[in-house]
Amino acid sequence: MLRTVFSLTTRVATGLVTGVLTLPRIADALEQLAPLARSLPEIVELRGTLERLEQLATFLANELPEALHQLEAVQRQLAELAPRITTLTDNTGQLDESIRVLAAALGPLQGTTERLGRLVDRLPDRKRRGQQLPG
Repeated sequence: MLRTVFSLTTRVATGLVTGVLTLPRIADALEQLAPLARSLPEIVELRGTLERLEQLATFLANELPEALHQLEAVQRQLAELAPRITTLTDNTGQLDESIRVLAAALGPLQGTTERLGRLVDRLPDRKRRGQQLPG
């Protein structure tokens, strides 16, 4: 029994000596971990950001096919409208030319109409006829 107690005491003493000898290495490791411990809140914040990015990526993965489908539909509609827009552009050019021709024709007519109006205003019975006409 004494041998057993002695053996146990030796083991405990050996364990204590080994533990005491490793304390400097443990202290060095703790000193190296101290800056990392200060970074833990930032790491926790980054984890939240990463989770939010994952949610956004999942949302985009679900929505992008529909958006692509809609863009393809818009592209088809624009392709269908292109010839019509070209035709409208041509028609607009023709309308501009017609407006220029009408303006050129109406300019002299407007002057003639003004002169004719002044001439009619000078007629002697003009004022009496205007009063006799029922309103």
